[in-house]
Amino acid sequence: MMTTAELDRYQPDAMGALRTAIQRGRLPHAVILSSPGHVGEDELAALLAQTLLCERPAGALAPCNECPQCHLFKTGAHPDFNEVRPKGLMRGIKTDDMLELIGRLQATALMGRAKIGVIHQAESLRKESANRFLKTLEEPMPGTYFIIVTTRPERLLPTIKSRCQVIRLRPFDGSVLRERAGVELGLRGKDLELVCTLSRGRWRRACFLAGHLDEYRVLIKDLASVLCARGTAAAPAAECARAIGDALKAGRKAFDERCKAELSARAREWSDIEPKVRREMLDALEEDLKSAQAADERDEKASLFEALIELWRDVLVLQWTGDEALVLHQFLLGQVKSLAAAYAGEEIMRNLADIDLVRGPAVYLNMRINLVLQGLLAQAAQPVGQHVPLRRALLATGL
Repeated sequence: MMTTAELDRYQPDAMGALRTAIQRGRLPHAVILSSPGHVGEDELAALLAQTLLCERPAGALAPCNECPQCHLFKTGAHPDFNEVRPKGLMRGIKTDDMLELIGRLQATALMGRAKIGVIHQAESLRKESANRFLKTLEEPMPGTYFIIVTTRPERLLPTIKSRCQVIRLRPFDGSVLRERAGVELGLRGKDLELVCTLSRGRWRRACFLAGHLDEYRVLIKDLASVLCARGTAAAPAAECARAIGDALKAGRKAFDERCKAELSARAREWSDIEPKVRREMLDALEEDLKSAQAADERDEKASLFEALIELWRDVLVLQWTGDEALVLHQFLLGQVKSLAAAYAGEEIMRNLADIDLVRGPAVYLNMRINLVLQGLLAQAAQPVGQHVPLRRALLATGL
């Protein structure tokens, strides 16, 4: 969790914009915190919410941390603070949860200061919920504030965005990321450089890569091997995709076993609690575990597409500059040189466009990720002049 001092250091523009709005009494009733992901957006949302609820703030974005309102907020028990986030394996905000949030915000504030609604990962709002939320935005109750957190602002309804002030958070710059990754993740040398470059300033991405560097190297090497087998890549693409699918299944199976063990341990620990309450606690724990697993699986799926993008980026860099030292994946230099000779720049740009087209739905929706990747690889490795539309390539996999 970032402190206020760290937010000031890492996100000075966002902090400054909110402070200015509060000091001038011009904070709108709805703000969008648009973020590249895990660069302090959740901490900033909490800081803004606590400031608005605090009885004696020391300044803009400076809650006192001592008044009853602050104590309730820090314990997670403030009745006028409400938040909603995606739950479950489908990684979407449930309609019932969103309608409950709207209902609470339309009621009178219980503590009299303000009412706050925070929507995390708002890009996952379903259409019905988004439309209902829009009506609430159009006619908000006095003293009601909405804090909308998103990493995909383009997926929000334009009518929602037009009624909010957008506060943009920036990725960590290189020096900050290297410092944190070196201290908190224990990375050194080539591993540190690889993780910092691949994460593009996104802290969560850096954390994920730091724990999966060996798997990443194997994955990108396998992808390069498939693409190097141009003209005969149907079988290698299918084999590579099958291995990825098997790995994802193994991960889910391992999670199921860990989940059962955790629930069994908690059931024994909570054996003295009244049965109905214990059941509710276990259900809530299971939901939290599934949400955490969904986030991890989403990171893993995103990593597949980002590895493919980074591979093509290396090929383009080598084609455009001829400087082998600029290739990020030096352990793949031989294969990158082969790909640079085998693929024209126009083909690579087309392949990158195809990846961009499918990776969002593939990661956020319940699609068979291995078949999507198989279609991309098989299509990319078609002989010159035999390119087929992406839709046909995906259908050929049985997707």
